[in-house]
Amino acid sequence: MDGPPLDPEDWTDEQWQEHLRGEGGADPSGDVADGAPGHRRLRSSAGAVVLGAAMLGVDRALYGDRPKEEIVAESPSDDPEGDLSTFDPDDPASATLHLRP
Repeated sequence: MDGPPLDPEDWTDEQWQEHLRGEGGADPSGDVADGAPGHRRLRSSAGAVVLGAAMLGVDRALYGDRPKEEIVAESPSDDPEGDLSTFDPDDPASATLHLRP
């Protein structure tokens, strides 16, 4: 093959995959050929770690901290007098709390 066509739609997917394999690039199936640069080798390099940390730092500087998702789970109480405690979200001042001695 001489090179890719000017209009990418002129080639089929198979022709593009053949071209990419011939260039020594990554295999479209996700496997990296021996000796070919690929994302698996890059991911474990020191440069990739530094670049990734820098990108996360820039994201944090531009957009700020992302809110953490809070997980709330309710479970039944084993306190037989638990019904004596009340909380009204609309009127928190009227909340009562019953504690065992």
